[in-house]
Amino acid sequence: MTIFNRAVPMFAFTGILFFAAPAVCHGPAEHKEGPHAGSEEAMKPQHERMANFKEAAGMLSDAIIHNAPKLAQEGAEKLDRSLEGHERDFPHKNRSHVKEFHRLYVELGKRTGNLKAAIKADDLPKSAVAYGRILEICAACHRKFRD
Repeated sequence: MTIFNRAVPMFAFTGILFFAAPAVCHGPAEHKEGPHAGSEEAMKPQHERMANFKEAAGMLSDAIIHNAPKLAQEGAEKLDRSLEGHERDFPHKNRSHVKEFHRLYVELGKRTGNLKAAIKADDLPKSAVAYGRILEICAACHRKFRD
């Protein structure tokens, strides 16, 4: 193996670490307006809710792909429980549109109910469509209020 064959992977690995490190170091953005301004502690329940959403989404994806009704039910229940308390949440950006932010939460709750009904009926195709409809809300909310 030549020095060139050893050096290229090393430089590539170093480059990946170089570009990834700043993102890890910054952490979540500071909140500059609204009732949670500058207080990560006040945003903790909302951030936990979002982590639960992500975990529930993973469970649901795996359940639908692997036809695992019990896992699907658990994921849907976790998502449903995660919605509790959203009334106190605020978007990370576009804070003047807080009513739209909460409207998306309400719609997410309705679509979660549809998903739970499809799972209970043991209808995998309908469950997959209902889950896709939930992801539409996630994408819309992140596009407008997060990313």
